[in-house]
Amino acid sequence: MSAEERPADRRERKKAESRRAVAETALRLFAERGFDGVTIAEVAEAADVSAKTVFNYFPVKEQLFFEHEPLLAVSPPEMAAGLGEGALRVADEATLTTYARIYRDSGTLQAYGRELFAARQRELAVLLARPEGERSPRPAPGMLAALVTAALHQAWERVLLEVAEGRAAAEAVGEGLLALESAIVPLAGLMGGPAGAEPPPAPAPPHRPEGASRAPSASRGRGVAAGHVAGGDQDTDAATRGAAAAAHAPSPAQSAPRAVATVDRSAAAGHAAQPGLFSEGARTPRGDRPSITRVAELAGVSATTVSHTLNGRRPVAEETRRRVLRAIDELGYRPNVLARGLRTSRSQTIGLIIPDITNPFYPALARGFQDVLGPAGYDQIIGNTDGDRNLERAAIEQMIARQVDGLAFAVFHTHAEDLMPAIEAGIPVVRLGGRLAQRGVDLVHSDDEGGAAEATRYLLSRGYRRIGFVCGAQAEGPAAERVAGYRAALGDAGHAPSDLVVYTDFSRAGGAEGASRLLDLPHPPDAVLCANDLMAIGALDTAGARGLRVPDDLAVMGFDDIEAAGLVSPGLTTMANPAREIGRASATRLLERLEGRLAEPYSEIVIPARLVRRRSA
Repeated sequence: MSAEERPADRRERKKAESRRAVAETALRLFAERGFDGVTIAEVAEAADVSAKTVFNYFPVKEQLFFEHEPLLAVSPPEMAAGLGEGALRVADEATLTTYARIYRDSGTLQAYGRELFAARQRELAVLLARPEGERSPRPAPGMLAALVTAALHQAWERVLLEVAEGRAAAEAVGEGLLALESAIVPLAGLMGGPAGAEPPPAPAPPHRPEGASRAPSASRGRGVAAGHVAGGDQDTDAATRGAAAAAHAPSPAQSAPRAVATVDRSAAAGHAAQPGLFSEGARTPRGDRPSITRVAELAGVSATTVSHTLNGRRPVAEETRRRVLRAIDELGYRPNVLARGLRTSRSQTIGLIIPDITNPFYPALARGFQDVLGPAGYDQIIGNTDGDRNLERAAIEQMIARQVDGLAFAVFHTHAEDLMPAIEAGIPVVRLGGRLAQRGVDLVHSDDEGGAAEATRYLLSRGYRRIGFVCGAQAEGPAAERVAGYRAALGDAGHAPSDLVVYTDFSRAGGAEGASRLLDLPHPPDAVLCANDLMAIGALDTAGARGLRVPDDLAVMGFDDIEAAGLVSPGLTTMANPAREIGRASATRLLERLEGRLAEPYSEIVIPARLVRRRSA
């Protein structure tokens, strides 16, 4: 081997340095603004790397925080050997304090921490597994792993939360170790030594430093055992009871030797059926999962033919297809989506980000998505943002972290730079609404500007002259297009620029409030056009509360034609914005991108809006 660094080693070293720099940059930003207030794009900019580089190192944003976790000092194999005084550490008090405060202030990090400990629990259960055929009165490995991991998680989180509140790190760690020992020591008789052996003598209570307070019970604090135990409900309940019993066990004789929980590390993976409440083997094991090979054998075809039958990408004779489907039904076969994803580098999922899942327009849009994606073998993941830009950016990052194959979003405030992480990650993107032209982003939308102009012209044709417009809090995206269409139609008709535009929430309550503000003006409008149907229904509420007759005293018109528009009284005149059709068109465009059937970097599909006349105008 050459004394000089080999190219491959140099590349690995530089990658490690880059990864460390990204994580350190992220931690600094988290300390300044909080974990939830920082985006991957901001981390990438501060670290002077691309967002794609960050995602390559850390597919999930939480991993940036846990990359240099400063407190936990044991791995599952070390946990299997026993938990002693080295389980928790303090390398640098300032670093631990900063880390603890970030953790305390983020529910997202606390939830992810539970997931990490649950993963440690599963790994520990494998290490504790008994040899095939061994019978033992000891609890099942999964139960022991749950008890040990629950105690460790509780002690770890307790230390972080106390340090975050200002307690000295060394003192908090000392107390945490005492609490950990109090929970773990009583398990020594269950875990130590071979099956059937006499249990060891009862351990002495842990040594308590002078001046140290009594360790709290297992139920104190937020890191309770039930918070992260993986497995079925029976395991979770039993683990909680076991941890509580361990933490509150009577103090043993003072003369007994001090001990920590240990295990027989010669035990191999696998465990036999065992009777009793704590035995995993008492459960009926699930039968072998039928494979595509078994389906092919039963149907008398190749596995490739079964695959073609399922995905529809190659023609299969009708009789052959029937045999395959009969075999699938008989065996109860379900395709292994994870395995298929590993083979194809596809997750078979599409992300859909929407601003308000309670607005009936968006479930209809999602249904149109499913009409196209379902037969193509894709599932959809839906994220709701409440029309908040920070939530929109976070939702995009979460979709990237979930490795969706494509992304569609119907949002109000997202700007071009917010989409760069998805574009750089190579994810096809479709924007639903607005007029933003951006390389790598296809646009599918209704004719918002033309539809609002047509609605305004319709009201003018019915004799209304003072036409107000109720829009969202910030006129961006589709709402901005609708305001523009409204103003253009008034200008074309020779009317002066309107001062009858109010901004409120995109909701029924927002529409009621916006209509009230217009009607309170010295010269109120005789007609109100709203940015969506929910707002228009709110305007109808206001008119009714004021004793106004619709449409005689006040005309009201909406946009979208949701189902409720035809159910209210009077029926709502509106512009049909075909949500389901938009969903189908956007899903089709994403599939075209995924299959490489589009060459141009940008495309736009405009779906015309249609006037729907009812009694309100």
